[in-house]
Amino acid sequence: MKKFARILAIALVLVMALTTLVACPEPPVDGEKTKYTLTVWGAEEDQAMLKAMCDAYAKANPQNEYKFLFGVQSEADAADKVLNDVESGPDVYSFASDQINKLFAAGALARVGGETERNVIANNTPGSIDAASFKINGENQLWAYPMTGDNCYFVYYDKRVFTEESLLASLDSMLDTAAAAGKTVHFKLNDDGWYLSSFFFANPDLKYEVTYDDAMVEQSVSINFNEAGGLEAMKAIRNYVAHDSLVVQTDDSKIIAAFTEGSAAAAVTGTWNRKAISDLLGENMGVCKLPTAMIAGEQTQLSGFMGYKLVGVNGFSKNKGEAHKLAEWLTNEQNQLIRFQQRGFGPTNKNLASLPEVLNDPVISVVLEQGQFNRAQKSVPGNYWTPMGSLITPLVTAKADGTYADITDEKLQEYLDALVDQIAK
Repeated sequence: MKKFARILAIALVLVMALTTLVACPEPPVDGEKTKYTLTVWGAEEDQAMLKAMCDAYAKANPQNEYKFLFGVQSEADAADKVLNDVESGPDVYSFASDQINKLFAAGALARVGGETERNVIANNTPGSIDAASFKINGENQLWAYPMTGDNCYFVYYDKRVFTEESLLASLDSMLDTAAAAGKTVHFKLNDDGWYLSSFFFANPDLKYEVTYDDAMVEQSVSINFNEAGGLEAMKAIRNYVAHDSLVVQTDDSKIIAAFTEGSAAAAVTGTWNRKAISDLLGENMGVCKLPTAMIAGEQTQLSGFMGYKLVGVNGFSKNKGEAHKLAEWLTNEQNQLIRFQQRGFGPTNKNLASLPEVLNDPVISVVLEQGQFNRAQKSVPGNYWTPMGSLITPLVTAKADGTYADITDEKLQEYLDALVDQIAK
């Protein structure tokens, strides 16, 4: 019996060994390339540049054969699209830094580790590394690759309208100057909580706070936008929305169209529209920080979010190792320089950040100036964007149907209370 058991054990070991041998892929035949298919998502405006970067990556790795599948996806809502079907999602994708928590919680990010992690940390600015990292069990861990460090908004303007910088100091003077010229100022305050936050962030006492568990899942959210300071911000917004020269129902395409037809004197937007606006205005294009706004009887500097664009590797990627190599390539010093030169994006790479051509760039210098007032776009409540985006929709509707006088202070307070109810948990 013992002999039979010993023979059976040996047989099982042999079977397991054979199974292991069968399961291992055979090494490629001499001269045969390893084939990889990688799905890469990026913004629509970056597609040509992204494809060129991937082609360069393939040429730099001739031992492999690559098939790249490209998807058009804005960084602003990349997380929502990825999480629709994370297991079948892209291998490599770019996203705004405030989305990192929910991507991490869903397993949609693969950790950056080893020598790669050390290199990325050494080569990029501390702020960008912080935006791409988590502290887990007392250990700082990198979970994405910094790509750009200028994800904020500021003012583009037509120098033929704003002949003196003093005219750009306050939103009041900007609107009055534009009105005198028969033109408009575009500021996407409706349908976009990212921009609308600028009025609330002008008051440092207005804030939100999120607590997370060890898996970075939200446990509680507090927000005080419905306090007295929030009401003052809403009253200011009500006054500005009433101005006929302020266009709050807008987007990138409408901004470009307005500059094209000559109806826009200024617009609040970011580096992603730099080339398009520069092509239209040429030497007449000017840039400056956000203006002040009259809030609670005082001119108060508008603030905003300061975020980063990051590149992540999907935790469910079937070619995770190669996806990491591609993500590192897409965000390396050479390709960050290409992004700056072709799209005007501010680099996070330390070597590039100190280049004279970067420091002397008018747009990047304004980004740095605006950044002194902005708040880091990290740990934003998951339920923040939708209710903030629709907060002033009643004002826009009332202006259109002639019932603006019905928007009382009490109504504004009701809107703020509802906002807080939707965000807090």
